[in-house]
Amino acid sequence: MFKPLSTAYSAKLTDFMDKCQGLCTITKRDFFRLFNKAWQKSFKSNTILSAFKKCGLFPFNPQRVLSRFNINKDERPSSSESSDSVLSTSDWRKIERLLRQVVTDIYDKRSRQLSQTIHSISVRNVLLENENDRLREALINEKKKRQRGKALLLEAPPQYDGGAIFWSPNKVQEARERQAQKDADAEALQHQKKEEQERKEAKKAKKARILE
Repeated sequence: MFKPLSTAYSAKLTDFMDKCQGLCTITKRDFFRLFNKAWQKSFKSNTILSAFKKCGLFPFNPQRVLSRFNINKDERPSSSESSDSVLSTSDWRKIERLLRQVVTDIYDKRSRQLSQTIHSISVRNVLLENENDRLREALINEKKKRQRGKALLLEAPPQYDGGAIFWSPNKVQEARERQAQKDADAEALQHQKKEEQERKEAKKAKKARILE
């Protein structure tokens, strides 16, 4: 059961480092957030029962394991499946097919040069979009780290004796959601006050023009 948890956390960790492009380091704040997502993805309400059933322990069924070794070696993927896996539906391939339909001589030097240019532009565009997304994610993470001094809205248990409290990832996530909602409400209130101030100034300017 812990193999899916390890795999899920490693995937979250790799994705985090990839999005940050090495510009951000892993902190305790990041660990809680990443581990919580991996835990929720790996452990469901029927995880233990499913693990016992998949291994053939309960209900007892040894064929669940033995059938994995009875593989027909003559089976091979069909040509249609292999062709589908090779040919993608990316934009540059669609443009390439359209180019072949329009151009009469696809082996002409200018046609090949145009095809290579389209392919190069498409690849560069994808790489730039991916880099922009990663840099944007790194900036968001860095902004969150600069706000680490703000205390989370953690709710103490009903019977609190003043000692140490262990906050689960779910409780920390709920506190962050409450903090995010509080910040959003404060920003909306600030925006509302700004609009009200602008309306008052517009009304005052209109009144001044009428008097003039």
